[in-house]
Amino acid sequence: MKEEKLSGALSENILTLLIFSDEYSTIIRHGITPNLFESAVYKEIANHAVDFLDQFHTPIKEHLADSLEGILKGSDKRKASSYTRILDNLYLSKDAINGEYTLSQLHKFVRQQQLKSAVVEAVEAIEDGRIDQAELSLQRGLSNQVISFEPGILFSDPSQSLRFFEQEEDGILTGVEDLDRHGICLRPQELFLMIAPAKKGKSWWLTHIGKTALMQRKNVLHITLEMSEAKVAQRYVQSFFSITKRQAEVRTTIFKKNESGSLVDLDFDTVTRPTFSDAKMRKTLAARLAKEFKTKSPLMIKQFPTGQLTISMLKAYLDGLERFQKFVPDVILLDYPDLMRVDSDNLRLDLGQIFKEVRGIAVERNCAVGAVTQGNRQSATAKTVTDSMVAEDYSKIATADNVITYTQSKEEKALGLARLFVSNARGDEDKFTVLISQAYAMGQFCLDSTYMDGHAQDIIDTQSPPTRGKKKETEDAA
Repeated sequence: MKEEKLSGALSENILTLLIFSDEYSTIIRHGITPNLFESAVYKEIANHAVDFLDQFHTPIKEHLADSLEGILKGSDKRKASSYTRILDNLYLSKDAINGEYTLSQLHKFVRQQQLKSAVVEAVEAIEDGRIDQAELSLQRGLSNQVISFEPGILFSDPSQSLRFFEQEEDGILTGVEDLDRHGICLRPQELFLMIAPAKKGKSWWLTHIGKTALMQRKNVLHITLEMSEAKVAQRYVQSFFSITKRQAEVRTTIFKKNESGSLVDLDFDTVTRPTFSDAKMRKTLAARLAKEFKTKSPLMIKQFPTGQLTISMLKAYLDGLERFQKFVPDVILLDYPDLMRVDSDNLRLDLGQIFKEVRGIAVERNCAVGAVTQGNRQSATAKTVTDSMVAEDYSKIATADNVITYTQSKEEKALGLARLFVSNARGDEDKFTVLISQAYAMGQFCLDSTYMDGHAQDIIDTQSPPTRGKKKETEDAA
């Protein structure tokens, strides 16, 4: 009973500050929504106060009575009397409220009201037999947070303004040496995006950076909207242990470099690797996984149906992982946002908003997000894929912090090569190309890398594809 009275007093104090306080009204406005108030009268008053504050950037104060004139002088005398009584109470208490204390309780109020709302929604869903929706409502109620007041960085304080020196080391390497050396890596609160034509290495790229992040002791969540969880797990096994599906002999491309690291020639070799079809391979892999990943950071692989995942569902899933599995990802890999649920009538607008909200998740949860997106038809035959060839909404590029593109000509594919063009880098050097060698047959997106210049192109142009032998690589590079 005491808690109920406290809740009522707190909601009245919050509403009073929203209406009258020059100091606290704006902070409260950004911390609450009118729907959080249980009383219909409070909701109506809060709506008027918020609308006035948004329009005139000052609390409504004595103008509240004018704004509610239609109700106060309306034909419904009982309603008018109720509003008059509440307004009188608000006016009388406005000078007696401890604003600082009330603001400190704002988080508690919001959490309490959100939980109440979530419980009501969950009960209604259970009564209708919608168990999944009930669980989702509860998770959402547990996860929603109020944005508390934070002043930001005081520039004159070196301990705050020079904090970037510490954060520069937060980068998560990609495992492509010539990208990492230029600072093109994943970072907390940032979105790293790759653009590639259809069936050209996008999923393998995410597997590659997932593996590399795990080797740096980062918790990795790999979300797939296209492939099955089993298929993604298979690719991680291939990538970690260099295992092929059926073909034991795999041709590799070797970069010969000079002392400065520049490419001087290409060489080719054939290596023999274990295959999934080898006898007792499953038992061997089970033992290796149990031994080698016992002390490593965890990898979680989750599939959602194509076209079904929404941002709210993704947030609820992340909350569930944290609450029930104690799993908080340092890196989220999303394959890929274009396959989330969008309004087909507003495809471009919806896609652009999805990418913004995906980056918002990176900021909210202080994690790095790696995503891929498809190039348009022009990218399939382009000499070099650029960011202008991104499919649908170009605003994806503006949202992402780092953008690279993947290009592979027929000649480069025959030589086991591909190119990564750094299209956009927020705060680092961009507009350069990295040449990589690959061996998809044994799960390797990048074996080696080198800076791509005119001399490297001349070397590629003068090469003839090596003889593959009797066995042919059939591994899909999707």
